[in-house]
Amino acid sequence: MSALRTFIAIDVPPAVLDTIIRIQSRFKSLGLRASWVKPGNIHLTLKFLGETDPDRISGIQNKLTEILASFTTFRLSSGSVGVFPNTKNPRILWIGLKDDEGALQTLQSAIEKALESMGFPMDPRPFAPHLTLARIKSPKGNKELQDELDAVNQEGIDPHPFDVGEIHLYESQLTPKGSIYTVLANFKLNP
Repeated sequence: MSALRTFIAIDVPPAVLDTIIRIQSRFKSLGLRASWVKPGNIHLTLKFLGETDPDRISGIQNKLTEILASFTTFRLSSGSVGVFPNTKNPRILWIGLKDDEGALQTLQSAIEKALESMGFPMDPRPFAPHLTLARIKSPKGNKELQDELDAVNQEGIDPHPFDVGEIHLYESQLTPKGSIYTVLANFKLNP
């Protein structure tokens, strides 16, 4: 059996997805050359594992069950909209997530360390909790993009605070019509 492309993520509730759809519409109207993430595929990635031998999945599940046993449900909320790496060369349009208590940061760090012990390298970039809205393919329209970012952030976004009580291990299959995500395992946090 060939390797599975896997990642660990948190799903977002419908109220947040509704806000995302509205924000995407505003940016789509700019005519940017971008590939837009389908609302049903929007999630908060905690750790991208990449090509994973199917024989390792049960070990990953066991490790996640072990470390997540000490975590309780926590709250996140929507933040501002921005781009990676910067406004001069925007490649990813995103909406940030706020973690006022630091629980998300602690959880993500624990997952990184636990999986590093299994041979999955730690991500060298600092963790920046965000939901990807689009992958920008061309600098055409940068000025309009910057103006819209300023306008959206000045108006503010409904924060839609939500509780995170579950983490998922996903498989991602790349197809010509976009990625297809399949849940391989669910991990409930303590209430």
